[in-house]
Amino acid sequence: MTAHLQSLRIKRLTLTDFRAFPGPAPTDFDLDGKNLLVYGENGAGKSSIFHALNGFFSLKPKKPLREHKNVFSGQPDNNCRVSVEFTDGAAAVDWTVSKHPGAVDLSVPVDNWYKYFYRNADSRVVTTALRRTCLDYRSLLDTNYKHHDDAINLFDIAVEHLLRDFPVVVEGGKNASIGELWAKVLKAKPSQHTSAAITRMNQACLEFNTAFRNAIPALLPHINALMRELGWDDVELKGFRTPGLTYNNARLKQHRAIEGQVLTPELTFRDHPLPAPQIFLNEARLSALGLAIYLAGRLACTPTATTDALKLLVLDDVLIGLDHSNRLPVLDVLRKHFFDWQIVLLTHDRVWFEMARFHIGNSGQWKCLEVFEGEDATRGIPAPTVRSAGDKAARVSLDQARTFLADHHISAAANYTRAAFELTLKSFCERFGVPVTFKTDPRHLDTDKLLCAVEVWFRTHAGKGFLAGVIERVKLFRKVVLNPHSHASPPDIARAEVKGAIAAVENLLAILDPGGVEGDPLQAAQKLIAKTSPSIEDLHAALGFLRAAFLFSLRRFGDRKHLHITFTEQAINGLTLWKAVIADQSRLFPSPHDGVPTQVEAERRWLISPVSAADLAALTHADLVRLTGLLAPAGSLELILDSL
Repeated sequence: MTAHLQSLRIKRLTLTDFRAFPGPAPTDFDLDGKNLLVYGENGAGKSSIFHALNGFFSLKPKKPLREHKNVFSGQPDNNCRVSVEFTDGAAAVDWTVSKHPGAVDLSVPVDNWYKYFYRNADSRVVTTALRRTCLDYRSLLDTNYKHHDDAINLFDIAVEHLLRDFPVVVEGGKNASIGELWAKVLKAKPSQHTSAAITRMNQACLEFNTAFRNAIPALLPHINALMRELGWDDVELKGFRTPGLTYNNARLKQHRAIEGQVLTPELTFRDHPLPAPQIFLNEARLSALGLAIYLAGRLACTPTATTDALKLLVLDDVLIGLDHSNRLPVLDVLRKHFFDWQIVLLTHDRVWFEMARFHIGNSGQWKCLEVFEGEDATRGIPAPTVRSAGDKAARVSLDQARTFLADHHISAAANYTRAAFELTLKSFCERFGVPVTFKTDPRHLDTDKLLCAVEVWFRTHAGKGFLAGVIERVKLFRKVVLNPHSHASPPDIARAEVKGAIAAVENLLAILDPGGVEGDPLQAAQKLIAKTSPSIEDLHAALGFLRAAFLFSLRRFGDRKHLHITFTEQAINGLTLWKAVIADQSRLFPSPHDGVPTQVEAERRWLISPVSAADLAALTHADLVRLTGLLAPAGSLELILDSL
């Protein structure tokens, strides 16, 4: 039985004094063999990751490493370094100013074209360089706008990217690739025009032409299939035209050239021929077409890769030409066709980052990072801040909130707690199918709107009182967790409030785990109050449960007594219900229960109204004992309003 080979992956990428990341300290990006999704503000350093991977996994980088050195660090050139540690357990491989891991050693004997070009380089780097694809938005422009109003020419892209490692069999039954045959053509260009040199040149062109024409059809089905999956089946590739390479053996040296470097796609839009698609198709279709062309090249070539080879796909803001609704199909394409690749997605679009992170969910196959502009306070130079967003974004946000709180950054801690609550509410709505007002732009679906949707949902789900109590606990810290724009002025938040909010959101996250959302809120409160020495977190939780228990009881009471409520477009909350009860108390509370409204009204600040920060700070165990005695006299398991 053949053992299954685990595909090679990147475990860690380390940048030292490279572009946006100043030395001497290194910056680590821990992929742990997973895919990577990165959000970075413009100018924060996100694209440094792209340039590092693109340059590292190259047979010949476009720029030497010293040209990527950070300009602010003041470190010597040789401090600049890119390191990659693979999942095979071997030591990390370095790209330094003096040595590139894909560089050849001309002293190594050669006996074929492959060894000629790739001698003595790290085999993992070379193998990956042959098959990897690193694309940014400029790459897509090369497939369309770069050609202005002329016919599109994909020859350079085809021999350098799409088909560079496409396998062919040449004369004599030898194996080669399109990239090797193209290199052979360039090498055969005569320096002296002898008869033998011209013959070698013509033979190299003939050999390339035969192989190239046989390889081109492999792209066609992949491109059209990808366009359909991306949602643009009205654009179809009918084929390619190429005249073939010939060598112009002109008398004057300046006229000698390899001619015929042309590969023209024959495209149609709804069966209408497109001689220059870049001046006919919109940006979304052109972006999708460019992406489909590049991805098709990888699908056509990589079946020949060994099963344990690293197949790397890096996409840096290639989707900026697509609106958000047309970007999600790209994730589906990657999941379907590139499941065995290691994928790195980089974006400056926060909305797309959140959509993508929500779409990939908790699959365990992705790492999520955020890169922000920052400063090295000691040296006063730009230094990006990198932090994990994590698959479980709410928990990561809470961890970050705790870190900021420990460092006495109260406002930042509040912001991260607010983000954690919003992400938790989104998970809640997804899990329980809570109807939420549709918003095309997720930025407009904030905490307030999500919380409103959840509270409306609770009205028809009385059995979720325990969960409602947990959310009521979070709402005690509304100054922390609600959108800051919901306050009349920027709130002055105390450390204790943020600490309490973090604990409340953590509790909400915990009970959202399977099996943790059922229970009676009154009993939950009574259990906490009965503790010998309840903590302040216990008191907050108990108050949340009591508020939820009273609100559910109040709704049942109103339904049973046919409570009259003035119509309003605003949501009917607990305070509105209670005001209607007070207005009709003589009918609703006959003797001997006529004192109940007065007793509840005296506790309105605890049971109904938003709890002030001062009251919350002053909450005692005695307050909760008194409230429990009012709502459930003599330790009853039934609330007083339910008995009337």
